[in-house]
Amino acid sequence: MDPALNDRRREDVWEALSDAFIDNEVNYEFIARRVAGVARADLEHIFFTEVAPECAFNVFAVIPPVWAAFDRKGLAECIRDMQARNRRSVLARLKHRVAVAFYRVCFRSYWEQIEAELERKGA
Repeated sequence: MDPALNDRRREDVWEALSDAFIDNEVNYEFIARRVAGVARADLEHIFFTEVAPECAFNVFAVIPPVWAAFDRKGLAECIRDMQARNRRSVLARLKHRVAVAFYRVCFRSYWEQIEAELERKGA
């Protein structure tokens, strides 16, 4: 992970990537613009291991609660809570790894669209 990715910038990235999970038309170009400058490998890791586990529910919901944007503060709090649980519990880490493997399959096309926009922008 890039050590230059401070807490504020990481929250910016979480917020931007969470837009892929809204129940509305997703603007992948806008997401790519907001995360430009962050290493691609770091973005992919953050997308699948940090953002997807906290935002995927919106895609799977019959009536998605988030239409326009995830609450930045709430999202950051949820991701940090998940990370803390994973540090404390072997079972939580194992469940997280299984979930991430599932999200890598389910949301591969989302990531590919973000990646395509990053390529287009030369980021």
